[in-house]
Amino acid sequence: MLELCVTINHMDLPQIILLIVIVVVSVILIIIGVQIIGLLKDAKETLRKTDMIIEDVGFLSRSLTRGSSTLSRVFTSLESGVQLVGMLTKLVTPKTKK
Repeated sequence: MLELCVTINHMDLPQIILLIVIVVVSVILIIIGVQIIGLLKDAKETLRKTDMIIEDVGFLSRSLTRGSSTLSRVFTSLESGVQLVGMLTKLVTPKTKK
């Protein structure tokens, strides 16, 4: 510590100002670096949550597509059944002569 004081006493004013500026800039850069690391961690967490939401939306859309496809097949089957009943009714009912 004593050597530093002796060294500072022998330094010129521009050198002392330059040293102070270098120390201040270094501290500011370290603080900015820590803040950037924090922001990147937050961004990573946000992206992870967004990915989970997108996966859930994809699952829901696939489920709805399957459900609508199944519902469409049910209606098609019902329509075919009604047509079959109509055809059977025509065959079973006696034809009347006019």
